[in-house]
Amino acid sequence: MERTRIYQSLLFFLILQQGAPTPESNPLNIVGMKTRQVTLYCESLLPNSPHGTDQCWYYKGSRIFCGGSPVPSRFDSRLSQDGSCNLVISNLVEEDSGLYTYVSSSGYFGDVILNVTNVPMVTNFLPYIEGVRGRSVILPCLNYPSEQPLLQRQNCWYHETTAIYCFSSPQSNTSRFISRLNASNDNNLEISELQMSDTGRFTCFLSQSNYGKLKLTVKDVPVSKPVITKTPSDSSIRAGTPISLSCRSSFGSWPISYNWYKLNSQTGGYERFASGGTMTLNPAEVKNTGLYKCKASNQVNGVTVQESADTELTVQSPITNISILAIPKQLFVFEGQTLTLRCQVDSGSPPIKWTWYRYTEDREQPDSEFRHQQQELKLTHTEQSSVYSCKANNTCLGQDITLYSKKMKAFIVPRPVAHAVSYSSLALSLCALIALVVIVVLLLRRKPTPPPSPPKKNTAALQPIAHQQQNVKQNVRGNAKANEYQDSHQDNQKDFYCPLSRDTCTGEDVYDELI
Repeated sequence: MERTRIYQSLLFFLILQQGAPTPESNPLNIVGMKTRQVTLYCESLLPNSPHGTDQCWYYKGSRIFCGGSPVPSRFDSRLSQDGSCNLVISNLVEEDSGLYTYVSSSGYFGDVILNVTNVPMVTNFLPYIEGVRGRSVILPCLNYPSEQPLLQRQNCWYHETTAIYCFSSPQSNTSRFISRLNASNDNNLEISELQMSDTGRFTCFLSQSNYGKLKLTVKDVPVSKPVITKTPSDSSIRAGTPISLSCRSSFGSWPISYNWYKLNSQTGGYERFASGGTMTLNPAEVKNTGLYKCKASNQVNGVTVQESADTELTVQSPITNISILAIPKQLFVFEGQTLTLRCQVDSGSPPIKWTWYRYTEDREQPDSEFRHQQQELKLTHTEQSSVYSCKANNTCLGQDITLYSKKMKAFIVPRPVAHAVSYSSLALSLCALIALVVIVVLLLRRKPTPPPSPPKKNTAALQPIAHQQQNVKQNVRGNAKANEYQDSHQDNQKDFYCPLSRDTCTGEDVYDELI
């Protein structure tokens, strides 16, 4: 019992996540035998009849009985009523099998499926309804007396022999169905979140003479192909408007999981976008424009997945605030470089048409021979220096929007030829400087040439002169020692050479002409 409650709680949570199933038109199935008669019950279970409020019986969408009289058809005189709105068909033939619909004066309707068989029946088959696990079903309270039921409490619904709902005291109901039951004013009983264990016979027991039985069969059904509903349903929606997309499968056991996918225009494939039965875009933006689809899946025979058809969503917005963007920003370049002018708007849904205009010689009207239909304008030549403006145009919900930018002057400056001469001069100067440095380095690294050796002198001829200059020699020697210097002197006229140093200044090395 505890496990059952846990399961019901989990199922309820999943239903809240995915969206609760709505009551469905589960047709009442009735079996009739060939050549006999059968009664079809006029149970109006659901609102918004597809056939209006004409209080008629329909067979496969065509009227066959209205206002208490049959409508000319192949049924002819085999149709009648039993004092109520129920339809009696006599002398059944196999062609009578099919879907019958009753429409009340209030617009409610109910479906009945008749199956005509030629197999003899020992007893009458109970009318039966087929429900789907996890979904809802409405059981009509029939007046279909058969064998006398062994039931005690009147004004109650029974599952087999157990009272599950009593109209006189609904608060006292304590069956396992109680949280899933809802009774209408006409005594019909709605059961939500159907379980496999709900299969069985149900009896609407109002009194000993007013009761009816039917059989409920709960099945596991794979999910059906889902359908997308868009709200609002307009083909194009203005940006800022809330948009809701709903994905629903008409058939299939619950719980059903839904996932949303959006087409990636660059890769050409669909990418997962959201989950849940309903996807809301609030507010909708231009970037939400695209193709969407949803996938529904449930756990029947493993995992069953069904995919919806594509749904296109178009979100439109008028263009606003047009301007020109220059790259580079200083609005001038040298010839051969590229100045790019880009026309742009703050917002606006595609497609946007762009047009460039050029103005020459301060004229108010643009050059009629110049037209550029791209968003960007690229300038590279001096003759393209001029004044430019651009125009943007798009359509929003059928309204044509056009904006014009301010004028902008662009300059393409000629490249000076002197630049090339300067570069050549600089290169030559650099080469000359390098050559000069190399020459200086080579000169500095060259070894000096030693002085020539002194010539041999005739000492005999010079002897008297040496004695005469003895005193001069002594003075010179004394001065050399005191000053401690080295010097050399050569008499250009007499070719005398004398190194004056502390080590070499001797009597033999001193010559005349020294003062």
